[in-house]
Amino acid sequence: MSDQSRNGDRGLVDRHGRRIEYVRVSVTDRCDLRCFYCMPEGFRDFEVPEHWLTFDEIERVMAAFGRLGTRRVRLTGGEPLVRHGLPDLAARL
Repeated sequence: MSDQSRNGDRGLVDRHGRRIEYVRVSVTDRCDLRCFYCMPEGFRDFEVPEHWLTFDEIERVMAAFGRLGTRRVRLTGGEPLVRHGLPDLAARL
């Protein structure tokens, strides 16, 4: 029996009681759609690619989300295919 089921923990749950089963990960911040969740109020400028999470870091974060019960990941970021090596990241996740 897993720790989650033994403790009665439902994993990640939003404020409406819905279980969160997927995570959206932006692999670049060069989105041109200007959605409110990508471009928060007070947005100043884009990050330089050197400040983006590495694929190893993304994999570690997603492993933690997996332990919390998420089962799917959506790779986003405007035009995520401009990020070099993205198919490798997708295969790792």
